[in-house]
Amino acid sequence: MNRLRSILWVPVRSIILVIISPLVTVGYWAVVLFIGLPSQLIRKLVSFFAHQLDGDLEKLVTNKGVLIGRDFSEWDTKPSHSIVVVLKAKGKCDPELLKHHVLRTNVRKWDVKKERLEYPELQQYCTLRLGYLFFKWDRKFDISNHVKLYKSREIHEGTVVTDERVQEIWEKVTRRAYKPKTSPWEILIIQNYDPNGKIKNIEELEKLPEDERHSVFILRMHHSLFDGFSIYRLLLSLTDQGLSLWEKETTRAVSKHFKLFLNAKALLCGPTSLTKVGLHGLDFYHGLHHGHGRLTGKYSIATSVLDINVIKNASKLHKVSFHAILIGAISGGMRKYLLKNGLSIPLQPIRLGMPIPQPNHTKKLRNEWLPAMIHLPVEKKTAKQRAVAVNERLDKLKTGSLLPFLTQAMTLIGGFPVEVVRLLSKKSGVTILYSEMRGPNDITMTAFNKKLVLKEVMYSYGLGTDDLGVGFSSASYDGKITLILTLDRGIFNTKEKADDFMQCIVSDIEELQFGDSTKL
Repeated sequence: MNRLRSILWVPVRSIILVIISPLVTVGYWAVVLFIGLPSQLIRKLVSFFAHQLDGDLEKLVTNKGVLIGRDFSEWDTKPSHSIVVVLKAKGKCDPELLKHHVLRTNVRKWDVKKERLEYPELQQYCTLRLGYLFFKWDRKFDISNHVKLYKSREIHEGTVVTDERVQEIWEKVTRRAYKPKTSPWEILIIQNYDPNGKIKNIEELEKLPEDERHSVFILRMHHSLFDGFSIYRLLLSLTDQGLSLWEKETTRAVSKHFKLFLNAKALLCGPTSLTKVGLHGLDFYHGLHHGHGRLTGKYSIATSVLDINVIKNASKLHKVSFHAILIGAISGGMRKYLLKNGLSIPLQPIRLGMPIPQPNHTKKLRNEWLPAMIHLPVEKKTAKQRAVAVNERLDKLKTGSLLPFLTQAMTLIGGFPVEVVRLLSKKSGVTILYSEMRGPNDITMTAFNKKLVLKEVMYSYGLGTDDLGVGFSSASYDGKITLILTLDRGIFNTKEKADDFMQCIVSDIEELQFGDSTKL
């Protein structure tokens, strides 16, 4: 019956698309013309009057920054849009040395040409004025509030910290409150780290030479200020290798004329593309998406480390992209997990949202990413079929109009007052959020004249919107790739479930490396 219904729905959907698309397109043009453009003018007027009332105010937060900063009222209670990077290094870190280094390379870095600080946002916090978010100077800025030893009731100077404890801290700080009226970023240092879990007490640890000790750094920033590229730039600035690696990663550029073409394409074809997505079904109502109201905002994090050649070999073998292997494996992992636990594959579409780095990314702290989403092929029965299907859908995404349309629409929404933004962005429209941080694989990074050797990089983020319970991120470095699942405990309420889901994803990748034999 379901198959017959699907067959009959195809021509009906085409007829509806022909009828509705022109109406949706004209409606979107009307919104841009009569609401979007005036809203930008209102932003400029609000900015002018707000600056007259408060001399400490700086510029308005960017449109995309406002969209991600919609949890503004919860920053000092339970922020949901933090990005967290966990770095494990060999060597003992000196907190005072790190403070001076961060001050010199980032906080007080001076742009000689423009005669101003390069990253003023590191000394600014966000405040609400006339309904809009502005940056404001923290006149009591103290680097010790941002770069400091991690302390809690369980972790103190006499505690030896194992990998298990690091993961507990990671899960905890993802939703930890930021200090009011301070810039929302911090670097937390864990000195007494034992990666092997064999040292029993702090006395035994302190007998080791400093170059045989280990440290952990947890960098936590609110997404309204930073995107992945901004954080990558910050990380590189802390290393001996420096920003030459940044220039290597961000040389791709596009002309202003091409951007103009994308905007025109979004206006003309984007509404039709969005209508097509809607007619295929809304990704709102199955259990993995909103957990039937069970989402808690507390996360379990599962990780797995693979040789990056496993991904590259699978990519070459099946002639698909690096991203197609990972996203295909997420599709397979989700399918296997559902069937393994006696659950059916949802009839509603399962979509994945992913930020794509924008060409010409500035050296500033900005959110310069393009929002994209694709339909996960969970209905496909083999790992190869899933990877090929994802690759085809990614190719269509690159040439289609949905990507520039979503970018334009999200910029439009972010231009409204904060409360309107919150109202318009309650639903994410995707089941899982995906992000990748690809670091240098041909060099081992060091810091403080090789006193610290970076051994491992991991990267995750808060899931943000109230209806999103699954996040997948990956960080590649030094020949390895670390896969990270961020899972809401309302759906994956035990560590065993989180680890089981990760294992289902890894098994799909391993199958692809050696061909494709499994049908599930």
